Amino acid sequence: MQGASRLRLRIRQLTRGKQPRGRRYPASLRAEVVALARARQAEGVAVARIARELGLGARTLALWMGRERPALRRVRLVREPEAAAGPGLPVVHTPTGLRVEGLDLDSVVRLLRALA
Repeated sequence: MQGASRLRLRIRQLTRGKQPRGRRYPASLRAEVVALARARQAEGVAVARIARELGLGARTLALWMGRERPALRRVRLVREPEAAAGPGLPVVHTPTGLRVEGLDLDSVVRLLRALA
């Protein structure tokens, strides 16, 4: 959390203790905040909590993280013979834990394109 303390101090210096309204933060600061936020999010910490710890608005942090989002989202496609939809049908698992069963191959392709 030492990195978070340092970033929180930099954010306070930019806002000078006032509620920021439309303030532009330097790109280098945003990049550091996003890197820290992604690491904390990987540990299971909510974005709103990370934003509170840094002294930012949750929406601001979410927007910054969204701009850095990769073009594709990671999903797993596995064949599970014991799936409820039927033996041998594909099952899609998203990183958020969503499980989609019972789709034919064309539907899986459309789903993956929609997630891209």
